[in-house]
Amino acid sequence: MKVKNFIYLPFCLFIGTSVAGALPEIPEPFKYGVGGIDNGKIYIGLGSLGNNWYMIDTNQSEKKWTKIAQWPTVPREQATATIIDGKIYVFGGIGKDKSGVITLQKDVYSYDIAKDKWEKLMTRPPVSLAGHVSFIHNGHAVSTGGVNENIFNGYFSDVELSKGNSALTEKVNRDYFSKPVDDY
Repeated sequence: MKVKNFIYLPFCLFIGTSVAGALPEIPEPFKYGVGGIDNGKIYIGLGSLGNNWYMIDTNQSEKKWTKIAQWPTVPREQATATIIDGKIYVFGGIGKDKSGVITLQKDVYSYDIAKDKWEKLMTRPPVSLAGHVSFIHNGHAVSTGGVNENIFNGYFSDVELSKGNSALTEKVNRDYFSKPVDDY
């Protein structure tokens, strides 16, 4: 196993740096978002891009980022994405609710690459989907891990309520970040 990891890591670093060096800059600063690649086309969105999504076709000689259909709902961070059969599936994340409080987003959307269109799927995950990972196994999307929804949403609600009271905000932060790992 160590030999495989040893060979795999330099290969990934080489591929990552060789591809990254050949691509133009992303049109906007990008962090905490999601992305995927399908047939040589790289798709990125969410996070610091807000509702914006971009695609770049690495098969083209002139590589440029193209804006695609905007994300249709609450912008978010810490979502995950997978691509299956020409569709990007986005799971959960963290974003502000209508009152402006940061909360877990418990929805799933798909983006049809051929139609350049987003669709909300009529499903709800059985657990919160933030701080999780998603991957494809046997043609199916699998998500695992994540934060404790009640503790996480409670923290951000308490932070919002403590605004303007630095002592209370400090206590909220101390209480949240001193919990045992199993609580999260």
